[in-house]
Amino acid sequence: MYDDFDLNDMDRSISGMRTLRIPDDEDIFWFRDDLHQPYPISPLGMTTVQKHHAWGYHVAAEETQLPPSKGGHVKIFKGRVLLGFEELKDEAEIGRRAVEFGKLLDYLREHWHQYYTRLIEEVKQGLNFMGSVNDGMSDADLSYAIRRSEEINKRNWEIHFALMYPADALYLEFEAFCKEHGIEEKDATIMLKGLDTMATRTDQGFWELAKLADEVGIGELFLKEDSKDLLKKLNEDPHASKWLASFYQFLDIYGHRITAAHLDVLFSTWIEDPTPVLETIKTYIPRVRQGWDIREEREKMIKESQEASHHFLSKLPSEKQEKFKILLDVGRKTYQFQEDHGFYIDGSSTARLHDVAMVCGRRLKQWGLLEQPEDVFFLNYNELEEVMAGLSRNRNAAIYHYRRMIPCTVKERKWGWNQVKELQEAPLTLGMVPEKVTDPIMIKVFGMIDEVIKAGKVEELKVMDRFEGYPGAPGMIEGPARVITSFEDFPKLQHGEILVCPYTATAWTPLFPKIKGVVTDTGGMLTHAAITAREYRLPAVVGTWRATKSIQDGDVIRVDGNLGIVEILKRVKS
Repeated sequence: MYDDFDLNDMDRSISGMRTLRIPDDEDIFWFRDDLHQPYPISPLGMTTVQKHHAWGYHVAAEETQLPPSKGGHVKIFKGRVLLGFEELKDEAEIGRRAVEFGKLLDYLREHWHQYYTRLIEEVKQGLNFMGSVNDGMSDADLSYAIRRSEEINKRNWEIHFALMYPADALYLEFEAFCKEHGIEEKDATIMLKGLDTMATRTDQGFWELAKLADEVGIGELFLKEDSKDLLKKLNEDPHASKWLASFYQFLDIYGHRITAAHLDVLFSTWIEDPTPVLETIKTYIPRVRQGWDIREEREKMIKESQEASHHFLSKLPSEKQEKFKILLDVGRKTYQFQEDHGFYIDGSSTARLHDVAMVCGRRLKQWGLLEQPEDVFFLNYNELEEVMAGLSRNRNAAIYHYRRMIPCTVKERKWGWNQVKELQEAPLTLGMVPEKVTDPIMIKVFGMIDEVIKAGKVEELKVMDRFEGYPGAPGMIEGPARVITSFEDFPKLQHGEILVCPYTATAWTPLFPKIKGVVTDTGGMLTHAAITAREYRLPAVVGTWRATKSIQDGDVIRVDGNLGIVEILKRVKS
């Protein structure tokens, strides 16, 4: 179709400033962000959420005076998102920043709750504005709304990193104290479990809806109908009215989340397409009938956490006990942040921006500038802002003016995006690859290990029958594997299988009550998969970088979350 198609040209078309350029950018270390964006990025996602992600890095690093770095860079290369890490070299500057950052940590050990609450309330206020944007707005009001929503999302990412930098530092302080006194990280995290987070509330909501389905007599309807047709059937069933009221209330609270990669506005939300929600409830019903009570599970986790912390405390010298109590308290609070920020910022903020863009998309379709509302995601932000401003200035002139520009731009970019999905050419690492990974965030959040950065491409990592990762959650389990690489495959996952996947995010949490264990390609001890597995008492190995390449559906595998080892015991195919 486009004989002169070039991936670098496509990158520049999306964002000239944010295109990775070789050799100019080779002076720092870059790696592909498969943890947050394991798919090609949409033009609107690159120029809103990814742009704000990088901006948030830098503003928060300046405000908190993060010592080792002024924040990572984000660029696009062959359609994929790459992160660039640039460490500070001036020891005097590092020392000055460490003093200021230390003062912030001293304050937060005593005042984390106030600090977190003030910032997250600001996020919620911004989400409320984005949630008010609707199809009834005038062109002028909608033009203002897209500009305001973009600013809100940018501010939310500033808040994200203003919280994340000190939260991770305080967690690392807790981990170091435990290690100093003979407790490894995989055991120390047990003391942080059982917290009340938006993720656990979401799961309890699923459980309550499954329970209610049987109580009102629609449980069998759930089990026999295809989830894609279920909502229509429920609306026709008079017994379902009470359940539907609770269902829509659940969606209003928890449904503002992207179904796939949570740093791209491209994908639909649970509210737009509740099929994943209905599918999850369907899988909960048999377990509820067997007596499963999610509240009892949480009580067990809380008890386990309390017993572990009391035991550790009793073994400490008396002069160290008070420090441990302080570190444990703040460790639990910042650990909770790791899940809740994923709901409010990574999830809801991206989803709300998606919703605002869809209102714009429907408006542009109305005026004949787009074939489908979803085509709006193949415009970059500056283009969308320009055309919406034009419509508010003079609609007829704008329609005539942009009909020669918007449709062909969208057509070309959609074609290029689909080409990138097939080619998968972007390397895993570029630039100044370090001899050894030492940055704790790269290790604990992204799961970057020495072997990975030396390979250069995931494709170069060997397929193996036995391989290692991080011991994300303790325990050992054996069972059949289910390889899930995208949200479209969620319905394939069956009870009692071991989830094998590239990564997980908040939209994946409902899968955890169904599985026996989890193995991921990416991530470290502070990623969603590891934290959620610990909450559900599931063995987990994360950051293997080869799981989805080495394991096939149906392979019988052993997951050792104590040592971080995965072993294929029996292959389904020779």
